[in-house]
This record gives sequence, structure tokens and C-alpha cells, in this order.
Amino acid sequence: MRIALAAFSCLVAASGAVAQQQPPTVPELLTAEAKAALGCESSGDPAIIREQCRLRDRLSGRLAQAGYCWGRKGQTDETKEWHACQPDSIFEDDIEAVQR
Repeated sequence: MRIALAAFSCLVAASGAVAQQQPPTVPELLTAEAKAALGCESSGDPAIIREQCRLRDRLSGRLAQAGYCWGRKGQTDETKEWHACQPDSIFEDDIEAVQR
């Protein structure tokens, strides 16, 4: 009986470990966001472009949650890039944005 119980416990623990997926790393998010941004800026099927823009926006939000910012104060749009947020970073205030 103990052996059966131990085997069952191992099976439950193993299935739980498989079900839990690891969140993407920051480098993975950065790569996915860059790819979606390119798709958002491309020409072609408007439905695909809209989906890529939505994906880029979701990935940008996840990067912000991870403590990353897009650009620094005083930078031009052409020189902005994702980086770990610093005091001179541009912080996007989502709460303020939806209240406008």
C-alpha cells in the first residue's frame, strides 16, 4: 500500500510540474516584441498587421511589468530601445493613459 501511495504521489507531483509553464525570460520577450513591432510596421494584410500591433502592445506591457522601459528622456524615437528602467527612463503610466 505504501508503495502504491508513493507512486501515486510521484505521479501527481510530476504531472503538476509539467502543467506549470515557466514565464518567458526578458531576452525572449525582447525578441518577440521586436518581431511583432516589425510585423506591425509592415505592409500587407491589415488583419495580420492589427494582430501584430496588438501582440507588440501586450509584449510591451509585459516588458514594463518586468521593469523595462522604452527610451530615455530627451531621446529621439529613432534612438529609443528597451532597457532596464533607470531614473532618466521614460515610464509609461497606463493608469494615466486610460484616464485621458
